[in-house]
Amino acid sequence: MAYHVPRIILLKEGTDTSQGKGQLISNINACEAIFEILKTTLGPRGKDKLIHEGGHVTISNDGATIIKLLDVVHPAAKTLVDIAKSQDDEVGDGTTSVILLAGEFLRQAKPYIEDGLHAQTIIKGFRMASARALEKLRELQVEVDRKEEGKMRELLIRCAGTALNSKLISGQKEFFSKMAVTAVMSLDSKDMDLKMIGIKRIAGGSITDSFLVDGVAFKKTFAYAGFEQQPKSFKNPQIVLLNVELELKSESSNAEVKINEVQDYQKIVDAEWKIIYDKLDKIVKS
Repeated sequence: MAYHVPRIILLKEGTDTSQGKGQLISNINACEAIFEILKTTLGPRGKDKLIHEGGHVTISNDGATIIKLLDVVHPAAKTLVDIAKSQDDEVGDGTTSVILLAGEFLRQAKPYIEDGLHAQTIIKGFRMASARALEKLRELQVEVDRKEEGKMRELLIRCAGTALNSKLISGQKEFFSKMAVTAVMSLDSKDMDLKMIGIKRIAGGSITDSFLVDGVAFKKTFAYAGFEQQPKSFKNPQIVLLNVELELKSESSNAEVKINEVQDYQKIVDAEWKIIYDKLDKIVKS
């Protein structure tokens, strides 16, 4: 005869086992905590947040940056964080706005849940509102023909300027919005890989000393003895791309060479230089 063995579930101390309406309210409260943190960062008068994490201090009012640095544990609040990350990956902007919208929807829904209205009914209302909002957006949308490059460029510059309003460089938005649009329009229109646009940070100078290089820029080009005498500008040069180093490398392990004669040491030095000269010779021949 088989005995019925009762199920024993061991939970960590402090584990929340609530369900139903209480759990829904708890989830909304957790999301509201994230909402409150980001609420004051929105807009041109938005305040910066200082986040101290693992010895590193970050000051930012960018929603995506703050979200990445927050150590969120609550499952419902993590969902809100995932929404922001998805927005950042898909669009690259509007992370704060999407969290504030979601947080405000939850805040407005909270009294209805407390009054006993079923969550499914509230979600149905949200879906109807979403459909109406999309209809209205289609009425307001402005279509731009890609063939009319001038009009499209002008519209993109205005959009970029709006996005820069909440940034530190908002005072120079006209200067930077033109630069950003030129950089993006130079990409392949099929994949628009933003990783192809690199930013080189060089200390010194004013903000407006920034410029766009329509090509490839290297932060460091001259770094050898006597480079001051070398010409700094070349027309139609031949460029070699190397995957080998043109310098003497120290041994990776603690290698020792024992020699008895001074001449033997010179042979080792000559052998090292011969390796470099062989590489240089091959470059010249190529």
